[in-house]
Amino acid sequence: MRYSPGPVFALMLTWIFAATAQATPRFPPGAVWNQDISAQAPDPNSARMIAASVGWGTGTTQFQIDFSMHTLYTAGQSVTPTALVQESGYYLPDCDTGLSVPLPATGAIEGSNNYSCNIASNDCHLFVVDGNTLYESYQTTVDGSGLHSMCLVKWRLDLVYPQNGRGDGCTSADAAGFPMAPLIFGPDEVYAAMQGSGDLGHAIRFVMPNSRMRRGAYVYPASHNGAPSSSLPDAIPYGAHLRLQAGFNISSYNPAAQVILRTLKKYGMFLSDGGSVPLTADDGMFSARKWTDSNINIDSHSLFGVALGNFDVMPLGPVVAYDNSSASAECVRNGFGALPPPTFPARILDTRAGYATIDGLFAGGGAFAAGSTRDLSVAGRGGVPASGATAVMLNLTATNTTAPGFVTAWPSGTAWPGASNLNFGAGQTVPNLALAKLGNGGSVSLFNSAGSTDLIADVAWYFNASSQVTALVPARILDTRPGFTTVDGLFAGSGALAGGQKLDVQVTGRGNVPASGVGGVVMNVTAVSPNASGFITAWPSGQAQPLASNLNFVPAQTIPNLVITGVGTNGEVSLFNSAGSTQLVADVTGWFPIGAQLTSLPPARLLDTRTGAATVDGRFSGGGAMTAQAVLDLDVSGRGGVPAGAAAAVLNVTAVSPSGTGYITAWPSGFSQPNASNLNFTPGQTRPNLVIAAIGSNGKVSLFNSAGTTHMIVDVLGWLAP
Repeated sequence: MRYSPGPVFALMLTWIFAATAQATPRFPPGAVWNQDISAQAPDPNSARMIAASVGWGTGTTQFQIDFSMHTLYTAGQSVTPTALVQESGYYLPDCDTGLSVPLPATGAIEGSNNYSCNIASNDCHLFVVDGNTLYESYQTTVDGSGLHSMCLVKWRLDLVYPQNGRGDGCTSADAAGFPMAPLIFGPDEVYAAMQGSGDLGHAIRFVMPNSRMRRGAYVYPASHNGAPSSSLPDAIPYGAHLRLQAGFNISSYNPAAQVILRTLKKYGMFLSDGGSVPLTADDGMFSARKWTDSNINIDSHSLFGVALGNFDVMPLGPVVAYDNSSASAECVRNGFGALPPPTFPARILDTRAGYATIDGLFAGGGAFAAGSTRDLSVAGRGGVPASGATAVMLNLTATNTTAPGFVTAWPSGTAWPGASNLNFGAGQTVPNLALAKLGNGGSVSLFNSAGSTDLIADVAWYFNASSQVTALVPARILDTRPGFTTVDGLFAGSGALAGGQKLDVQVTGRGNVPASGVGGVVMNVTAVSPNASGFITAWPSGQAQPLASNLNFVPAQTIPNLVITGVGTNGEVSLFNSAGSTQLVADVTGWFPIGAQLTSLPPARLLDTRTGAATVDGRFSGGGAMTAQAVLDLDVSGRGGVPAGAAAAVLNVTAVSPSGTGYITAWPSGFSQPNASNLNFTPGQTRPNLVIAAIGSNGKVSLFNSAGTTHMIVDVLGWLAP
């Protein structure tokens, strides 16, 4: 039975107050709501889904706005903590219990000018922002006994939630299980965006009639549906992400409306509930600016002319079967709550004067001299725990080099292994990823062979015992150069690999890699003195050669790259040289079984910006060189064998024909760009480097080009579980 309002609670709206400009409450940059999708390819079934869902409930091109909700802020106001009273039928376990909401002295519930609302006939939403906490309540009214609600949810605005939000099958104050206040828009933020012809910086919520949404299903980031009833298999499901087509002409709309339309082109909108009026806006009751202001002038009809057919549906991802009328349709709350922003990559060493590290340690110590060794503290720094870590992935970069040489990384407290992780020439800036086992005190030893060089180290990932990734003291298992040897004398001195030639190298049972039970290995592969431009591809012996490269080179260059690859059933890895002839050196630095945190994949191309180039699925191909300071958000999850939910991807990133000197940084999409680099290049080079990149909550990895223009190639070689 519904609550019947009694005497109205004494906390009433006070109309005499100085309104201050309000921004929409925001989640961190990594949240799915804040992702730029303007360059993303639509779902292959987009056109059929749009057609099956017909149009808005308000008419084909009547893209109407409902001005009914408002967000309250406790900042600068006195508050009254008001305990939750769960109404009969309160949604459990979906919604929260035992909460007390700090109600600002100046405030009101949706559809009211105070804290009283008729919940028998209205939605009566209440949104309150208190610092980094957002309270959202559905069918709400307040009296002397407390805050009566059918669903109250507490959101953490400083956390990034998993792809299924608060848990599969879980609703919120919105039917899809979404937060609401961060997905509506108000006059203050629209006015602010107008000053620079900008956008709102976040996606928007929208609704459609239940009869036009796919029955019995939702897609992430939704975690629930309302009452969708379309039996058409192509109808748009709850949670679908739509984007206004880039070619839609917005010039006839006023400047405020153009802000909203630019936002829909860049960030899109999420299907959140059933209803007729597509968009929901803050009514401006507590805003400094009003929708009726002459320089804003937005009303419910200001976006008329926009049809559902002017939108594309973004890739849906997994479709979750869900019938909310079923007795078995229970909410399964996420036990871990929400995900903190990732730590990696993080700079823990920079010997150059005036440069910083994440904690100020190992910064500005001066270049490594020839033959010198330094111990670098790793444990307890840059996201690596103080205890329990067994190995790290370090991106090592040599710069300001004065002579040809190499750098070796190995566990402190053990003998130098006579292998290399990074090779360089005089005057070069060269990076390479290294798997390094931690030694005494959680440290790694670094050795420079010749000349002097500054050295930079960025932590990309760490492993512990449960990861089942075993880092090894580097051991040489291949050296084709005459007169050179390997750890056991095998695969030594056989001569340069000719163009088009394949070499099968035994890896199991050598260099402390077990003879059996090996799912994949980590190797540092170096091309020495090639006589032509070409590339090396590594893959499990006995399988088809993939369209990918692990190492790219030009004549007379000595260049390394880390390789993570599965092994064939015979314990071998195949190495292919594309052109000319080149000597090859391979040092094994680790191994892992099937089922480890690290899973190797047959190499698959995810990005190739060159004209006419192909990728594994045709996406992110031929888009043209990246310009200086450009950021590209690359879809990784669900492509090339990377599953949804993977924490990180192992990517081989190659810069092709750059026009200047610069670097590439890779990091989880949506987060702030870190002070780190993954790949350094100079004009005309083709430079690869292996990268371990955490994946953003939207399934993407961001790539930044610092200077000039450069084509980019990205091949995925593996993924890491959380």
